[in-house]
Amino acid sequence: MKRERTVLATLLAAALAAPLTGCVTSSELVAADGSHRLIARDSQSGITVVLTTESWAGDSNYGDDLTVVHVLVANMGSDPVLLAPGDFELHDRRGFRYVLYDAGGAFAAMPADQAAGHQGEIPYDPGRSLAYESVRTQDGELGRLALPWGVLLPGTQMRGFIYFDDVRDSANHATLKWHAQTPEHRPLADFGFALHVARLR
Repeated sequence: MKRERTVLATLLAAALAAPLTGCVTSSELVAADGSHRLIARDSQSGITVVLTTESWAGDSNYGDDLTVVHVLVANMGSDPVLLAPGDFELHDRRGFRYVLYDAGGAFAAMPADQAAGHQGEIPYDPGRSLAYESVRTQDGELGRLALPWGVLLPGTQMRGFIYFDDVRDSANHATLKWHAQTPEHRPLADFGFALHVARLR
């Protein structure tokens, strides 16, 4: 039987600055305690995930129009781990699912002597679902800063941003999930991050 477990996110405390008085002017995506960083670890698979919200330093127009979160995945286990757009999902308490936008970045694990000679686009496994959309920008910024898709070998890590439809204007609470699996599509663990929309004054 395939094993599949849910890993609850634990929080790294990072207090928010005291809110300013006045009208509501913006909102932020935060953890339950108001921090911007959440960490989930699964000791059985050896996977650690660090999720950071409101850390986008690119073009502010993208940050204003999208839900942008930074993800770091470290694979300290013995199995290769698939990073694929169809394995991530964001939904609110009503069950509404927010579209993930695939910016097209990918990587391939290969010997160093072959890496230099590789040319062209790297194909990747889309994962468990095709419920995502592709996005490309003329400046290439979303692709350059995105979490790239590929196979994360044991003892390695990968980081970058993932992009969803903006949740901040339509919901107060949301859950980001990653269904971690091997390249052979054997489930490893489910990682869940509870997020909240903080209205700033």
